[in-house]
Formats: sequence, structure tokens, C-alpha cells
Amino acid sequence: MIDKNINPEDMEIKQLLEALGSDDGMERKKAREKLVAKGKNMIDFLMELLNNPKHILRWEALKTLEEIDDPLCIPLFIRALEDDEMDVRWIAAEGLIKLGEQSVKPLLKALVDKSESVFVLAGAHHVFYYLKKADKLPADFPIDKLLSTLKNLENASTIRPMAYELLNEL
Repeated sequence: MIDKNINPEDMEIKQLLEALGSDDGMERKKAREKLVAKGKNMIDFLMELLNNPKHILRWEALKTLEEIDDPLCIPLFIRALEDDEMDVRWIAAEGLIKLGEQSVKPLLKALVDKSESVFVLAGAHHVFYYLKKADKLPADFPIDKLLSTLKNLENASTIRPMAYELLNEL
């Protein structure tokens, strides 16, 4: 029996979110495309999936958020840089790269707050490296020094103060 009080739009969103966990890759892709077409109104729904124990749901949620391409997703991408799964962290980094210069300050803040996280350090290196390649960094940003520090984990103790200083300069 179908509940007549359920909004058809809500039912469709629920079905699309469930389809992101399908074993069928094409079904997941179609669901992702439909969610992206609905735009940033889907961010809150997708955010709920980022804590799901099912790896593919976290990956698909982040991939959908990356394709929605909205700055509201930056904190979600940064949080996902600490996911246990490497490919989930990779998609999170790709989302930050796609958002370009808007990601710089929040990512520096994450380096201040989480400089002990190897995953955050690796993700930040990936993001800053590709932002440099795409010329999407603030003018006069000392990227080479930051990349060198992020690459050499023996310098981990210097990352927090460096990130803090860069954050204050922007």
C-alpha cells in the first residue's frame, strides 16, 4: 500500500539515493545524473550518505557532489579526505580541485586543525598540486614551499604553523 501523504518528489529522491548503492554501475550513473540535475538542493540528502558504512554509497555521494560543483560542498570534501577508502578520498580531493581557489582557505584551515592526519596531508598535497597546475591559486601564493613541506612528512611539525601563516596572509 502506497502512503498517499508521501510527496512524489521526496519518493523520487529516496529512490535515486537508494540507487546510488546499486550493484549495477549504469543504474548508479543514471541516478547520479538525475541528482546532479536537481542541483544544490540535493547536498543535504547526499551529505547523509557520507557516513554510510557502504563504501560505494560514500563514493557515489561524493561523485555526485563533485558534479553539482557548489562551494557548499567544500566542508564535506574536506571531511571526506579522512575516509578509510582511498578512492573516496580521491573523489573528495577532485571536488576541491574542481572548486578551485574557493578551496584554498578551507583547506589551509584543515591543515591547521588536522595536521596530524596523514590522509589530510596527502589530500592537501594532491589538491594544491593540481590547483598549481591549473593556475587556480591566489597571486603570490608560496605553493612550492607548501608542496615541498606536504610531500616530506618529516616536516609534519612545520605544516600547522605554515598553514596558519598562509591563512592569515590571504
